[in-house]
Amino acid sequence: MRKPIRIGCAVVLTAALMFATISCDQEPVDQRPELPPVESMMMDYSDYSEQPASSKGSVSRYQNFTRSYLTVGFWNLSLTVVSALPVAAYAHALQQEPEYMGDNTWEWSYDFSLNAVSYSATLNAMRISKEEFSVEMSIAYSALPEQGLKWFDGVVRYDHTRADWTFYKDGEVPVLEIGWNKDFESEAADLTYTYTEPDQKETGSFIMWKYLPGMHYDAAYMVSMADGVSDIQWNTSSLGGRIKSQVYFGDNAWHCWDSYENGLADMECE
Repeated sequence: MRKPIRIGCAVVLTAALMFATISCDQEPVDQRPELPPVESMMMDYSDYSEQPASSKGSVSRYQNFTRSYLTVGFWNLSLTVVSALPVAAYAHALQQEPEYMGDNTWEWSYDFSLNAVSYSATLNAMRISKEEFSVEMSIAYSALPEQGLKWFDGVVRYDHTRADWTFYKDGEVPVLEIGWNKDFESEAADLTYTYTEPDQKETGSFIMWKYLPGMHYDAAYMVSMADGVSDIQWNTSSLGGRIKSQVYFGDNAWHCWDSYENGLADMECE
């Protein structure tokens, strides 16, 4: 009389184990990572994209904006070499659908082109907790997929209020740390680049961009380098602004410039 019961128990146990295995392999859709926007790693330089043509003939009248333009432009040009490829690869990842790999891990795998060169990219994301997931991107030439290198990794909040990235050189040397914060109710945001390549003159230097809606000067950069710190503030509508730089001006006063409509010319600070 007991034998059928034993068989029945074995069948139930086997079925339970099979169900558990199947359940473990199912994607936890509610924890699928949604990648944050490109703005979480790409600084906005648009208000300093070009020097006004009128300043070329009389630099002294435009030195306040020109100094700001050159200070920001240095970082823009320097970091393009480090960030152009990984940022382009990440932008393409935002257009792809991930594949669930099991164990709370997802993968984006795709090809893309940059400057007529074909690349293969693999981005992996893994759930860390209910609040955060990790990300890692490796990129290879499409013709040499086995020679891919890690270009960046990071930790992102599921609600997209914060992301921290590290960019690498040669797959292992950290050269740039990026910290991004955003308040989606007020639209306030900030993004910081810190140069981390070891044993360089500017190791530890940083540029921090802020957007503070509602303020007269609703955007700002703080630039810290080996020679000193520069503070830049401006209005994103008029583009009028001011700069404070002890190393350049020799004082701690604000030096202002007029609106774009008025040529960004030097003016007395109010």
